[in-house]
Amino acid sequence: MSELIAFVFRDQFRAPEVLNELRRREFVWVRDLDEAVAVTMNESGKARVHLTVDPSNYRGASWARLWGSFLSVMLFQPMTEVIVEATSRLALLPWGNFGTTNESMIWANESEWWRKSLASSGNGNFKRDVGALMAPNASAIFMFLRTQNAAAALKQLSNYGDTLVHTTLSSEQDEKLFEMLSA
Repeated sequence: MSELIAFVFRDQFRAPEVLNELRRREFVWVRDLDEAVAVTMNESGKARVHLTVDPSNYRGASWARLWGSFLSVMLFQPMTEVIVEATSRLALLPWGNFGTTNESMIWANESEWWRKSLASSGNGNFKRDVGALMAPNASAIFMFLRTQNAAAALKQLSNYGDTLVHTTLSSEQDEKLFEMLSA
């Protein structure tokens, strides 16, 4: 099972800085940061997404699409659909046919899955708490922690500052997540 983590900071520039600092560490779980995403909110509440995946290959594009659908549900930011379109043009559909029924359906299905998963018992507070914390001038790191010792990793993360919000994904949710990544 995975932990879905939001590491929220009250400073809009802190999340990308911490993400880079964590990557330099030799923690057992540091490879989980390869697919992490940092989000910064400016003073007017406009979000900027800092992808840490290479959207020019299929694996990176799948992660970008997954994060785009996740962030659209979490932060109600319409710009996340642009992430999906851009990555589709770079890797998935190089001839620029984004918006075909198949691509639109994949994105819509992922967004709907996130809505249901985040509303399910045990995960409902995650969305509420992150939504309350993501204010103007804030930033966050979103990641999936797949280590066996999540408690130790969460303790290491807590040494870097502000607020950690996390929820455990069920084995069914984990399966679906990786199924979506391979779509």
